[in-house]
Amino acid sequence: MSGEELLHIHTIQPYLVFETEKFHQKIIADCGISHFYSFRGNPEENRVIPFFADGCSNLFFAYTPNSVRSFFLGNTDSLISFTLEKNTEYFCVRFQPGANPCFENQEVKDLVGKEIALDDFNVLDSLTERMAEQSTFMTRICTFMDVYRKYLEQNPAGQQRLLFNQIMSMIVRRNGLLKISQIEKMTGYSSRYINYLFENNIGTSAKHFCSIVKMHSVVNDMNYKNINSLADFSSGYKFYDQPHFVHSFKEFTGITPTEYMEKVRAKNYSGNVITE
Repeated sequence: MSGEELLHIHTIQPYLVFETEKFHQKIIADCGISHFYSFRGNPEENRVIPFFADGCSNLFFAYTPNSVRSFFLGNTDSLISFTLEKNTEYFCVRFQPGANPCFENQEVKDLVGKEIALDDFNVLDSLTERMAEQSTFMTRICTFMDVYRKYLEQNPAGQQRLLFNQIMSMIVRRNGLLKISQIEKMTGYSSRYINYLFENNIGTSAKHFCSIVKMHSVVNDMNYKNINSLADFSSGYKFYDQPHFVHSFKEFTGITPTEYMEKVRAKNYSGNVITE
């Protein structure tokens, strides 16, 4: 089974597709990175969009005509708002859950949902300057990976990290449809230790991470599949009933499933994503 099948969470933050132009994506699911993506904001005005919980961290490079600003957005564990700056082109790195070069000497739980300038971390020296010299999606990917791989060579993962990756893989592979008791039986580790791994690697509990993965799988299916019955669809994801599905979906996205489906059709979601 490939790394992408094991570790890629099927989300690219849909409002970044709905409200932007020229959305590019390249999935790699390797070296702690889920995927690269880029887009251009509205040329006339700033826009505030919903940003879903995903348990992942993002590194943004915001290109304006005169400068490049780099910043880190910590793991999101609940629905937040994100501002797209006008006349700005973004190149972004979505890290896999628990992975990020900025975490050295930082408590992950203290970074949840925070936006911090990359320079404040004193890591990946001169990265912003090198990225500023690149003007295409693919050359930006190559430049970032050149710096990032050298960084990884100096920071090998420990046994706890390997175990965390294995458990995370199981959760993602099953679209988040796992109970903690099942993970205990599959791994032989207690729920307390499993939660310790998740709290220390992504700043949230294993149960909450399962919920995040489940909801992103739901949203991904709604983005790409023809769904004739939301009742049958929600049953397949083991929601107790339709009200439970609507409540959970609205808590996660800010709108109802019906409203979201209308937006997917109106914005032609799948037609607006350019894969590399």
